Amino acid sequence: MKKFFAVTAIAGMAVLTSCGNAEDLAKKMQDSINKADSVMREQMKADSIQMADSIANEAAKAAEATKADSIAGVAHADSVAKGLIKEKK
Repeated sequence: MKKFFAVTAIAGMAVLTSCGNAEDLAKKMQDSINKADSVMREQMKADSIQMADSIANEAAKAAEATKADSIAGVAHADSVAKGLIKEKK
């Protein structure tokens, strides 16, 4: 009977020890997942900001080109009106 209690006690300690490690392992795994998720969210945020900046820069370049074309058109029309150049056909 003493051997039975000794074996049962040892088995009980082994079960309790292994359960504790499983909880620690699960917690570590969840922490790792949370950290990876956080890093991914930060990277996506940085990528979105970079893309928005790129789009804004392209829009500014397009607006500047449109403005320059408009100025050139006005200058050309003015030169034609003053008789400095002949109108393009």
